Amino acid sequence: MSRLIVFDVDSTLLQVESLDFAVARALKAAPDGSQRAQRLSAITDKGMAGALDFRASLEQRIAIAGLTRHDIMPASVALADLITPGMDALTEALRAKGHGVFAVSGGFLELLGPALATLGFMPDDVRANRFTFDDTGAVTGFDRDNPLSRSGGKAEVVRALKSRTGAGSAVMVGDGMTDYEAFADGAADAFIGFGGVVAREPVRARAPAWAGDVDALAKLLGA
Repeated sequence: MSRLIVFDVDSTLLQVESLDFAVARALKAAPDGSQRAQRLSAITDKGMAGALDFRASLEQRIAIAGLTRHDIMPASVALADLITPGMDALTEALRAKGHGVFAVSGGFLELLGPALATLGFMPDDVRANRFTFDDTGAVTGFDRDNPLSRSGGKAEVVRALKSRTGAGSAVMVGDGMTDYEAFADGAADAFIGFGGVVAREPVRARAPAWAGDVDALAKLLGA
């Protein structure tokens, strides 16, 4: 395997932030649902722009969310219909060229699984956070031992993937500062900022390469 292509998931492979999407669905009937969803979105934006430590962002978002297993299952199914147009063909083309294609996300596997399976990702091709639950099925938090639950975690995961696969190089693709950090840390050999869903200016300003849509991304990746 000569090269790894490592994709972020939220606002890259998917058209939405999966946790925000699941919470917005779950809060529709709540009296303060709209306000809580807005607070969650604001925290997400701060975290993705690098203005808030990722773990702090995750803790705050989980506290606001109040999700249960009952909320997560239908949201995960709905997310499979929100794949960024063109990403299915792109990931297929990259695999056909012999590249190792992985998904590395600060989102949660319980939400992302069906969508990533639709894109052809096998379980071993995916790294993501995991929820923790109580006996009633309510989300109580997340696995704190998972490197993706903290800032710098994507660099750690990309480095481990390169070592395990023996790949000569790795390209990180994503919209957020946590994606850029995997490159800045030296774990990824290249970084392509993706603005096809949301263009985050702090990322665009630092990215050595930028793709405003999937067609531009495909060209940069040689697909």
